Parts: sequence; C-alpha cells; structure tokens
Amino acid sequence: MKKFISIMLVLLLTLGLMVGCAGGDNGGVKNGGIKSNDLKDSSATQQRWLRLPDTSKNVCNLVINPDEYSGGSAGNYNRLPLNLGILDGDKKVTKTLNDLIFVVESKSANGVGGTELFVPVYDQDAEDVNTRYTVKKMTLDVDGTKVSATIPDGDETATQNITMREKIAVDFQTDIVAVVDVVSSSGVKWKVTGASQKPTYSILAQNDTDATGHFAFNLTEILSQQVTADDDISAMTLNVTLSVIGAGSPLVFQDYKVLSIEKGFQYAAADASTTWYPYGIVSTLEYPNGTAAEVMDYFAGYRTVARRITFKKDGSFYLAGKVYGKLTYDDKQNLMIVEGDGFNYVVSPKRKQYITFFNSEADLLSRTNGTSEPTESTQYWSVGCGRIELDTDLYVSVALDATASVEELCEEAKDAVGAGKTAKRIEGNIDYWDKYLAAITIPSDLILASAPEKE
Repeated sequence: MKKFISIMLVLLLTLGLMVGCAGGDNGGVKNGGIKSNDLKDSSATQQRWLRLPDTSKNVCNLVINPDEYSGGSAGNYNRLPLNLGILDGDKKVTKTLNDLIFVVESKSANGVGGTELFVPVYDQDAEDVNTRYTVKKMTLDVDGTKVSATIPDGDETATQNITMREKIAVDFQTDIVAVVDVVSSSGVKWKVTGASQKPTYSILAQNDTDATGHFAFNLTEILSQQVTADDDISAMTLNVTLSVIGAGSPLVFQDYKVLSIEKGFQYAAADASTTWYPYGIVSTLEYPNGTAAEVMDYFAGYRTVARRITFKKDGSFYLAGKVYGKLTYDDKQNLMIVEGDGFNYVVSPKRKQYITFFNSEADLLSRTNGTSEPTESTQYWSVGCGRIELDTDLYVSVALDATASVEELCEEAKDAVGAGKTAKRIEGNIDYWDKYLAAITIPSDLILASAPEKE
C-alpha cells in the first residue's frame, strides 16, 4: 500500500476534496504523477470504505461500507456483501443498509456431500443392473467409475442414451443432484435430460455440449419452476438420462451419480480478502463447496452503486439481498423496488431465475417458506445466477436516495447495468480518478518523501 497516498486521500476525502487546486501557493505540493492504480491496497490496514468526492455541482450522500467509514466493522465479509450508508450534510452516517446485495452458495453446489441415490451399474447382464442402453449401438468400456462410451456407426448426430431403470422419489425438502465428470469428448457431445412422473414434466439439465469438467445439476430446482400449486406431488418420481451424441470417438466420463443433498444456502467460513482502489473495492471469496467469486463495488453515479461479479470457480451462485422497507417486485423490468423510512432504493439484479422471497434470514439459508411474490413480511430475496462461464462478468446495481422518486431510481438502476455501459463506466471511473489525482495539491504537512516507489 502506498501508505502516504492513502493517508492523503482519506484526509482529503474526509474534508471534502477540492478539485482542481493549482500550485503551491498555500504550501502544498503537486501530485507527482501518481495514478489511481498506484493506490492499490491489499494490506490489513487498508481503507475499507469508498465514496465519491463532492463537486460544485454534485454532492455524494452515499458511502460504501458505512460501518468502516464510521470507524467500526460490519462483520459480514463471509458473504461478499454490498453495504451502503446514507450521509447527512455533515458527512455523518444517518442510515446503514448492510447486506443490500450479497452472494451465497447453494449447499448442492458441485455435488459435494449428500447421500447417493443412484450409482450406475452398466453391465446389462449383472443381477443388480440399474441402467439401460442399446449394447449393439454403443459400447461402454468400464474401468471402475471411469467409462468410455463409443457409438461405432453413424455421424455427428447419432445419439444413444444411458437411462435409469429405477425411478427416484422427489422430495422438495431436499435437492436431487445429478453429477458427472466429463474427462474428454474428442468432438463427441453429451447432454443430461430426464423426466418426472406423477405429474409429468421434462428436465433439461444440460443441452448438447462437448464441454469437459465437473458438472452438478440440481434436478429438484429445475422441477420446482414447473410444478403448480394444483399439482399433487405426493407420489412424484424422476429419472435421468445421460446421452452420447456423435459417432466414431469416445466420450470419457466418470463418477456419474445422483445424490440427495440438504437444501439451503451457505456463507463462507472465512471473510473475503479485499483490495482497495479509489474507484472501487474488490473482494474475493471461496465458499465451502469450492465455488469462488470476485466482486468489485463502484459508483455508477452520485446515488447509484454497481457491482461487477466475476465467477472464478464453477459452482452454484445466488444473489441475495436484505430488504429495508416495503418491497415491490416489478417483473416486467426485473427490479426490486423498496420504499423505506425516509429513503427509497431500487435493485436491478439482471437475473430472474428461481427468484424467491423470504421472511427471515433463517428461511433464506434453509430455503424454506419461500414465496414467488413479496409480502408485507418479506425481509430477504434471492435469485439464481444461472450457468455462467468462468471469468465472465455479471452486473447488478442499487440506486439509493433520501429524496429521489422511485421512478428516477428505477431508471438510474437500469442505466447503471445497461448493455455496453458497464465496462466503459469502470474505465471512465479510472480515468476520472487519474485526472482527479493529477489536479489535487498535497498538503505540505504530509511528508512527500515518505511515499514509497511504485510497485
């Protein structure tokens, strides 16, 4: 950490930074070419809060991490939280809104733990065989849990299925998860499908792909989006099919099985590691089942904060948020609109898969008693992030203000994460801070010689 520069920036921000100060008439020293990335700080003593400097035209009444701004600690860094505070005219925190957005991991992520419901026996002559496939059209070379499946004749569309002879009872109190490790595909594709019975619904867990790696598919979750309140699910069952698509080369996979895993979300056991920049705070965290994400929180405007989420390891991520007021969900615009006590805010999650509302944190973490629409008792919401490629970014925003109308905040929240604007806005923020630092004057009572060299 450039400790001198950090002290300088904290002091100036606290005093209400003066933009465009020229020269050293008042005993100051011009910035010596230091840019915003030179202020990167990953140390234990880093500044954990962030706000925009006021200008003659705009006043920033928001601060990221208000507890840290006030000298304390929110103590919730095991969930990658976005914490916001509202400031008064004296720059004191008047309202703290922690956990406005945070990231949780499904307990079924990556198919870790649980109870085995189905482990395939491929030998069609075995007494305990529990699979079915056409042996004349596909060969399976089985070595322990490793299988090489080859369709000898046909073209790239030739398809053969490995189906379950048995059916698995569906209990929506737990998650039924299909797991498969695809070792190599050699141009051959595969997919995972299935169906429920009593009532009948189709399951498309994975469409045609030649991807390799570890995959876990929450079949219960897929079905939960199809069943209706009128369905009798007391005798519901399901089965799963692993399909091989394409002839001539083997699809090599292993550890194919179906598990029952406790339903719920989980935080991490440790706090996130964070890095501070003038233009954003970057936090990284790995969750218990190996899911890992990086987030950067930054200002998209004077009353709008955006979050960039980058998935660093495969898993099952969900966005969640705490509600501070009366929540209305605008399905058409996909916006969470909250009218609070003396403030309004709008969340634009950019995702709406498996959206659920909960009356308590306990219900959220256990994924019980959820509703598809918010009620007067709603305190939390969650939404699935879906399947996202590693190192691909997902953006979410919060527009918050004590005086702005809901309509204004809706437009600002949407604009902050609008297509084609997010990366440019981050680049613009870096440019803004580079120019800002070039314009300010360093007070002479701070010793310039204490600034370390650039890394």
